[in-house]
Amino acid sequence: MVELTELTEESPINQTTAGETLADPAVDSLQQADESDEEEFSSDDEDLYEDENIYERLIALKDIIPPQKRKTISFLYNGTVSLFSSVFSKSGNLLWAVTTSALLLGVPLSLSILAEQQLIEMEKSFDLQKDANDILAAGEGASPASPGAPATAI
Repeated sequence: MVELTELTEESPINQTTAGETLADPAVDSLQQADESDEEEFSSDDEDLYEDENIYERLIALKDIIPPQKRKTISFLYNGTVSLFSSVFSKSGNLLWAVTTSALLLGVPLSLSILAEQQLIEMEKSFDLQKDANDILAAGEGASPASPGAPATAI
């Protein structure tokens, strides 16, 4: 703890007849107070800061920054936070709209396209079977050995 002593012009300066200045009691008390403060801070520093957390230290630092700078920093911080929150909110809403639209429109469309492709494949296979049956039927009717005709041996 620092003691303050007021010195006035009326307080006499103790001087000897040889011109040497004697020790002033106020100066002596200030020097002793400074020495005791140094001892006090050196021994109690650990105890003072052990109970203090980071939040309390930051709160204590707010007095160092001028109010106008604090206002500017606060304005920038709040603006940045609101910008990011609105961007994430809007992008989330947009993502939701795109996803639900894709599911509601894209899935039925892809299923109908798949069904159409399967129908085209079935028609192709039926056409191939029909063509194969026509070729087999034409080949049986043109063969020399018909069931009602006598077989000739060569």
